[in-house]
Amino acid sequence: MTTHTVTTAAASPVARPAGPIRFQRLLRVEWRKSIDTRAARWLLATIALLTAGVAMVPLCLPHEIQQGWPSYLAMTAVVLALLLPLVSIMTLTSEWGQRSVLVTFTQEPRRGRVVAAKVLSGLALALLGSVFAFGISAAAMAVSDMLGRPVAWSLEWKYAAGFILFVIVNSLMGMAFGALLLNTPAAVVMFLVLPTLWTLLSYGWLEDIGRWLDTAQTYAYILEFDWDGHTGQILVSLTVWVALPLALGTARTLRREVS
Repeated sequence: MTTHTVTTAAASPVARPAGPIRFQRLLRVEWRKSIDTRAARWLLATIALLTAGVAMVPLCLPHEIQQGWPSYLAMTAVVLALLLPLVSIMTLTSEWGQRSVLVTFTQEPRRGRVVAAKVLSGLALALLGSVFAFGISAAAMAVSDMLGRPVAWSLEWKYAAGFILFVIVNSLMGMAFGALLLNTPAAVVMFLVLPTLWTLLSYGWLEDIGRWLDTAQTYAYILEFDWDGHTGQILVSLTVWVALPLALGTARTLRREVS
């Protein structure tokens, strides 16, 4: 009787690349990961549909709403400010929830580069969302023009810049909460609830401080590109709601144990 010996290879850890990963390649990978999930695709489809839907509101109310870029863009800005940052949050948190972050940091142990690639991917998504909003608004305005309504096609550069900056700031704020908490549900709840709660509580002795941290007001200044007399409030709000949590979140990502 012959005995056959079966040799089983031990599971080897994830192999690291032979050389350093180019940042362009890392950025492409993080971009693909940020949008190539079922949740992200459904959310992006929902954002596209809602953005197109709200752009129809001024079209259907020509006597109540001025037919011009500011009115149409303001409608789409609401959707992008509320929902697009949720995709950006998942860009920073999803790998921790799925426990695939070990593979990422094995392939690229310099975690700061990974965080930078994720943030740039979120910014690219915000820019694409802004371009989509401009296109949808232009299409809706063209329909209004075809219907014989007076449409103001001129757009001052500051309104375009304010709109794009508004979308970017909200996406950055979502990424900041995602980096700080590294948990998708917690980051989503904090992003949606905490600024609103602060706005509601900014009365009485908190009113003076509230004007500096009320994103409903300071971000409206950004959207309208109204920096005159409001620069301090805008910068303080950006520091507290964006820069500080993003810096703390980055530091936490660099130090957190991965298992």
